[in-house]
Amino acid sequence: MKHLGVTRSALQPSHAVITPDTFVRTALAGWPGSAVVLHIAPVMGLGARFVQFTAEMPSGAVAHASQHGYQRFAFVLEGEVEVAVDGETRTLREYEYVFLPAGAPHTLTATSTARVSVFEKAYEAAPGVEAPGVVWGNERTAPDTPFEGDDHLIARKLLPDTPEFDFMVSTMSFAPGATLPYAEIHLMEHGLLMLEGEGLYKLQDAYYPVARGDVIWMGAYCPQWYAALGKGWSKYLLYKDMNRHPLG
Repeated sequence: MKHLGVTRSALQPSHAVITPDTFVRTALAGWPGSAVVLHIAPVMGLGARFVQFTAEMPSGAVAHASQHGYQRFAFVLEGEVEVAVDGETRTLREYEYVFLPAGAPHTLTATSTARVSVFEKAYEAAPGVEAPGVVWGNERTAPDTPFEGDDHLIARKLLPDTPEFDFMVSTMSFAPGATLPYAEIHLMEHGLLMLEGEGLYKLQDAYYPVARGDVIWMGAYCPQWYAALGKGWSKYLLYKDMNRHPLG
């Protein structure tokens, strides 16, 4: 049906669902040789205040720090990426990640064909709060917490929950049939990447079937709810802004 223009992708004032069949790859400054899919950006015209993209890096490709000094969170989806920052070099593999502070010179070098999920945001300083440092981690070994006591819904925070960070990245894992306990309506906007499995996402008044590889943007105060479908667990990577007064 692709030749008829049929897609699950949707763009609405309060949210967007962007599916792999509609991805368009492009070049991006600072990522020479990589094919980049820019999923979420302010140019959407919907009020997004961050950028989310996937970089498809051939072996040997090198990415550099943002020329605008944005802070960056890089999560390896496939392959191996060598990260050099602050005089330290580490090789990241599937589901390993690094937070790179605003203005920190660094490189990401693909030591094999690799795919990397990236979030970028201008850092919003807070009075009396020091800027954050580099954070390394592995999603699979991060502490897990039953979400609101439900052991069929597991949350893992991938960044420290401390005031110096102005955003959080986490994963949410759902057993088959598990759901968020209620429809959420809140200040934080989200960027989401489905990592595993499938489910049903309610955004505003619409229900969307979603599966691995789908991207979702949720604006502030967009009603949202998720239910896991299928026979296996589902998991998504989730960005949200935090720790800053809404008046800036």
